[in-house]
Amino acid sequence: MIAEDLLPHLVEVETPGTTTDRYGNAVSDWSNSTRADVASWLQQNTAREDTEQRDAQIGEWLMICNPITTGGAPLTVHGSDRVHWNGAVFEVIGPPGPAYVPTELHHYEIRLKSVEG
Repeated sequence: MIAEDLLPHLVEVETPGTTTDRYGNAVSDWSNSTRADVASWLQQNTAREDTEQRDAQIGEWLMICNPITTGGAPLTVHGSDRVHWNGAVFEVIGPPGPAYVPTELHHYEIRLKSVEG
């Protein structure tokens, strides 16, 4: 695991609950979500503007964190989750990338996307 002093950002990983839509399909229910506090490292990898159809600011970020929450519980992150940090909300892009040492899961590398506007 990564030493806590190298993970200066406290984020919340939000996982949606599920509900059934009128067609019987399971869909995400953000009004019934759960959140977990996680110590992490966040860095912005790219930034761009989309001005063709709207005035949007788009950023891609990398989040590195241990596979446990700040409370010591195992961390589970899915591609449908959101990450909250400093008032910003990020979407998780795809499944998290687990990084292993020979004996165990060491940390996660999670790609995030933010869109404003």
